[in-house]
Amino acid sequence: MKVTENLNSPSPKPAGHKEEGILARLKMFNTFWDSRFEDLTKETWLKTTYRDMSAGLIVALTAIPMAMGFAMAMGLRPEQGIIAGALACVIGRTWGGSKYQVYGPTAAFIPIIAALITKYGEAGGGTFAQAHGFLVFVSIIAGVILMLMGIFGLGKYAKLVPNSIIVGFTVGIAVAIALSNLESILGIESFKDLLGEDEDIKGGLLHNLLAAFSNIDKINVWSVFLGLMTFILTKGLLRISIFIPAPLLAIGLSTALAATVLANKGVILVRDIYGSIPNNFFVFTPPSMPPITPTVAIDIAYFVAAIVFVSAVESLLCSSMADRMANNRKTPFNPDKEFWGQGLVQIITPMVNGFPCTGALARTATSIKAGAVTPLAGYFKAVFKLSLAYYIAHYLEMVPMACIGGILLWVASNMIKVSEIKEVFNHNKFHAGLMVYTAIMVPVTDFLTGVLSALVIYAIAYRFLEKPAHAPPLADMPMALSNAQDALPVPGHFNGVTIPLLMTDEDHTLLRYAANIAQRGISKNFHFVHVVTSYEKNHNPRSANTLKKSMADAVLHHFEGVLDHIHIDFQTVEGASHIDELVQFTLSTKSDLILLGLNKIRRGQRSLAKRLAMIASCSVWMVPEDSQPIMTRIIVPIDFSTPSAESLSQATALARINQIPECLAVHAFFDASVIRYDEHEGIVRGEEEAAFAKFMAQVNTQGVMVKPAFEESINVASTVLRKAEVCQADLIVLSTRGHSRAATILLGNVAAQVMEESTIPVLAIKQHSHQSTLANALLNSSFWRKADPRTN
Repeated sequence: MKVTENLNSPSPKPAGHKEEGILARLKMFNTFWDSRFEDLTKETWLKTTYRDMSAGLIVALTAIPMAMGFAMAMGLRPEQGIIAGALACVIGRTWGGSKYQVYGPTAAFIPIIAALITKYGEAGGGTFAQAHGFLVFVSIIAGVILMLMGIFGLGKYAKLVPNSIIVGFTVGIAVAIALSNLESILGIESFKDLLGEDEDIKGGLLHNLLAAFSNIDKINVWSVFLGLMTFILTKGLLRISIFIPAPLLAIGLSTALAATVLANKGVILVRDIYGSIPNNFFVFTPPSMPPITPTVAIDIAYFVAAIVFVSAVESLLCSSMADRMANNRKTPFNPDKEFWGQGLVQIITPMVNGFPCTGALARTATSIKAGAVTPLAGYFKAVFKLSLAYYIAHYLEMVPMACIGGILLWVASNMIKVSEIKEVFNHNKFHAGLMVYTAIMVPVTDFLTGVLSALVIYAIAYRFLEKPAHAPPLADMPMALSNAQDALPVPGHFNGVTIPLLMTDEDHTLLRYAANIAQRGISKNFHFVHVVTSYEKNHNPRSANTLKKSMADAVLHHFEGVLDHIHIDFQTVEGASHIDELVQFTLSTKSDLILLGLNKIRRGQRSLAKRLAMIASCSVWMVPEDSQPIMTRIIVPIDFSTPSAESLSQATALARINQIPECLAVHAFFDASVIRYDEHEGIVRGEEEAAFAKFMAQVNTQGVMVKPAFEESINVASTVLRKAEVCQADLIVLSTRGHSRAATILLGNVAAQVMEESTIPVLAIKQHSHQSTLANALLNSSFWRKADPRTN
């Protein structure tokens, strides 16, 4: 079995140069300003820093309640989760091997750390300080091992762990987390043992379930309500947009209800168990070790191996997913340097009142979706997280325990990915059995027993039972030609075109482009307009007739030879806002297209084009300065929706008019599967081709061939622009629903992003004659069907 992940590592040195190779690695591992910051240039540093800061803030708002929940599920104090997440991100971003990875507490560590704290803490006859000191001790050993693995170039060997075992232990941990927090959600927690959390996840799952159901008569209905409300709110809001700090909002609402309406309803709060939450997070906690015995020696080996295993597998899976999600086409992550950084995280973080951390899949995905580009996002996340926690520490102790249970239930639900389970089942029966075995053994016995026994079974039986799966052959790129009914009445033609002029030399490119449109018969009615602002009226006053004559002179010079076949008129309007006046003028002339010029230096013109695409009732065609009027290559982003079918129909009609034999249809998608077999690519490719064939049935291609291009990326706009550059396209045709400002901020707008950065003409086809509100945009997005972010 082979995991097809991008685990690139530096090429190995010859045996005679082993010492030089190690020294070179050490030097590389301790180089702070390296290729991870290659996107931070003199030209883009301000924009990149802003994007990283925004991403850091969004992740910090999401991470605070999750970190508290993870810490309490491990048997630790809530503030330890906050400091661990912040410090791990700083250390990992400084010495790690990934540009994008967000480090912090993860669910995979819950059964490991909970088992240690339970056995060596108050529940096992020790103290909390002794248990945490022992955790620091084993974590330091694990950190040293990880650093040595990085130095000797062993990062690439983490990919040898079978996918079936990874999926199995993930499902097993999810089940253990969900069921072990059942008492918190039901409000029947006894809180007799260490810090109120009596769940011994190591082999104690069945005991915990029996204990919970033996107290079923003590269920607190209001706790159940708060727990389920937290779960539903968090899950639903994050499906709408990653820019919503759903866990924090859910906890805030639950805390407010518990402090007011449910104040005397017996709802257990965090402070009832942990007391007040201090805001002096940085406390040195040295390692300690109990008297050495055979049992202690076995436990040291057990917990060290578990921490190394989780750190290695989870961080490399997260790093490879991050590169795919960010469409990283520059320097890929370095697995050996990642091991070095992971080792330092496990050594330093627990000694500052923290615990072991690793790469967090869900928070990494959120950071990338929020625009993170460099490791600076991790530093901003740490600063924002500590700052927010410092000022709201008093309120965090008022959070209901049922709310923490709801957060952990949400985390557990996100850990189980049905698509990955299906992929393992479809691979072969041997791996399906391994997955089921691991998923059962992890919660019933303990984490490492389940995983190690599964690895032993795999090592013994794979030679006899491993059967290679046959991936479907990759066919040649299909070409589509459809004669479906027209999506629009007359594709490739516009009834009227509004053309705003600046009355400067900058109009030259726009007029040449408009003349070519007239020559091709794309429209026969052209309405030229100049908006006279108050500034122009005061500083360069000209009469309306003078302006119209100047417009006529400039236009007629370019439109010679076609004047007999078209209608042209000239108007001037006065107003403080270009947008408002152009929208009103377009409505009055019944134009269905605005053709707008764009100066490369004037940022305001680009903003004007974006805003018109959102609020105007017609399509918008943006023409950057120095654009050639002749069209030779048209590219169309598609998402298999009706609006994109309309834009493709328009594009093929324009291609036919301009005698272009084919159009390129680009579909950007992101496959959320972290676990992949060799045949995965072929399966996904087949699904994409089938969806494309079904989509083309509703498009009239006007006899023009449509060539599809399937690109895996989470950033549709950047993918379209990159593809346009590679293909040397000179026109991008896309659909726009005309989102309102609120919908654009919350959900994003591909058309606006493309128009913001494109250096070639962009035609945004308006689907509706009115602006799409936030409510309509949410309904159109079918957010309730979206997949949840993957959690470790």
